[in-house]
Amino acid sequence: MKKKIKWTALFLALVLFAVGIVAILKNSHYLYIFGEYLGVNCDEVELKKSSLENMKKIELKALKADDRVKFDQSLMLINSDHPLKDDHELSLSEYKDTGVQLNKCLNSAYGELSEAVFEKTGSKLFISSSYRTQEEQQELYDEDPSTANIPGTSEHQSGLGIDVYVQYYAGFGFIKTDAGQFINSNCWKYGFIIRYPSYGKEKTGMKYEPWHIRYVGKPHAKVIYNNHLTLEEYIESLKNGVWYKVDDTLISRQKTDENGRLSLPDSFKSAVISPDNTGSYIITINNAQTPNDKKSSGFNNFTDFFEYHNI
Repeated sequence: MKKKIKWTALFLALVLFAVGIVAILKNSHYLYIFGEYLGVNCDEVELKKSSLENMKKIELKALKADDRVKFDQSLMLINSDHPLKDDHELSLSEYKDTGVQLNKCLNSAYGELSEAVFEKTGSKLFISSSYRTQEEQQELYDEDPSTANIPGTSEHQSGLGIDVYVQYYAGFGFIKTDAGQFINSNCWKYGFIIRYPSYGKEKTGMKYEPWHIRYVGKPHAKVIYNNHLTLEEYIESLKNGVWYKVDDTLISRQKTDENGRLSLPDSFKSAVISPDNTGSYIITINNAQTPNDKKSSGFNNFTDFFEYHNI
């Protein structure tokens, strides 16, 4: 009798296992989500600390007047610990005469991502939610506080966060589509991240939202995605005053000194500077140049510059 019960239990276990396998195969997006949770598509990117010489302290006012420098809001951390300030200055622009308001820093990048989605998957990408006013966010929060952020803590109020969808598939259904899976695995190549990834709830406080993308800029998105980080973890990893190198980019997170100055290389070609909404600025320098535009230095390219300074 005991032996019969044992074999019956084993048979039922095998049936349940088979049913589970069939269910997973029918809903293959769960396998995809599990793969992203494990980071199977990630290729770790090292942020190397760099020692730079010939640094110069420059006032913010002078940097804002410098043609080589662009200030944007791409690396603002917005969450319950770091809400938008009441006097937050909006930086919005309309996307391709659609009436959709996006943060200025991501307008062209979103266009590139949208084109890539259509090219790779044949699906047209749509925006269900972009910039929201304080009043709109309050209405959403009043309707359902379990799904909407407290006003002031939503990225939508900065225009940096975008909710996207394709025809017939919005919300969590978005990840069932080729377009949704393409964006979740590849949006970093266009400067975006999945702001609330499947593995990040402990840090973000938010459940997985495969439809919510956030612009941070290409070098930063590459590090965040491939190192399996959240935006919170990435910004925390950038120690104040330290310079880092990734590929051909220099990155530094800094607080202004007592005279309102940031420290940059004495010579550089272009820089993007963003406040991080925690009291610091994040400086991103691409294609750094040596003095006199390299003519007197003997450096033939950007790699020579890094090798000379042992970066």
